Amino acid sequence: MKNKYFYSKILLFGEYGIIKKSSGLSIPFKKFNGTLKLNDKPNAKVEASNLEIQKFFEYIKANTNYLGRFNLQSLKEDISNGLYFDSDIPKGFGVGSSGALVAAIYDKYCDSDTDDLYELKKTFSTMESYFHGNSSGLDPLVSFFNNPIFISEGVVELLADIKFLNSKIYLIDSKYSSNTKEMIELFNNKMNDKDFSNFFNKSYINTTNECITNLLNSSNYYRDSIKKLSEITYKNMNEMIPDSLNEIWNEGLKSDSFYMKLCGSGGGGFFLVFDFENEVKDKLDKFKLFEV
Repeated sequence: MKNKYFYSKILLFGEYGIIKKSSGLSIPFKKFNGTLKLNDKPNAKVEASNLEIQKFFEYIKANTNYLGRFNLQSLKEDISNGLYFDSDIPKGFGVGSSGALVAAIYDKYCDSDTDDLYELKKTFSTMESYFHGNSSGLDPLVSFFNNPIFISEGVVELLADIKFLNSKIYLIDSKYSSNTKEMIELFNNKMNDKDFSNFFNKSYINTTNECITNLLNSSNYYRDSIKKLSEITYKNMNEMIPDSLNEIWNEGLKSDSFYMKLCGSGGGGFFLVFDFENEVKDKLDKFKLFEV
């Protein structure tokens, strides 16, 4: 089997909001990747991955009416021969471990030749929902094309490389893994509250859209919009910020030198740090950081 690598991703903007029709911006992150292999040296990790793909195969088989022309026989045979996903993408850290697997399975075993990004996103949404219960399909799309992707009001667009205006961006390790299903359930419960729902559908989504617009247009208001998003997340979605990062999140806002935001569903895993004063490496030297 020829190895083709699928990279992790970073959702810069759009967590939760994508589900509620906000814009979204996601980029590939080449620090981590995965590739499909046939098992030649059994071990616990390989066998666990093979079992996961077996279960995923049953889901794909049951949903072929929605997923297109999958070569189920070939996939089944490879699973019997020990197919597994050889990946160093951390699970439960918000960088698209399941999305990369979905992209790899689709690339290898789906006979569809569509180039319609919206249709691909719908297919990937159905596939990745197996792992999370509710998926936008954006993560696999980024891994599949290895390009930044912008979505807005039903439009899906591949972008060239993105330049970060007068800033550096880091992933910071919260030291805890996250459970996406649990976080989505928490979010859905919060949306049952009228005040939170009003906040989210107006302030949060509008600010998310402003961040994307300002970044892509290299606007001088980019920093202000990032700060606002960090502030309103800290105030209204604090349950999604682990204790290990709560203090430094607030410190960034008070010092006005860096701002933090969710990277995916929150609750644990990686978070994003936007550094505008080149001070993050010194101030957060106790944490593991990855520059984006």
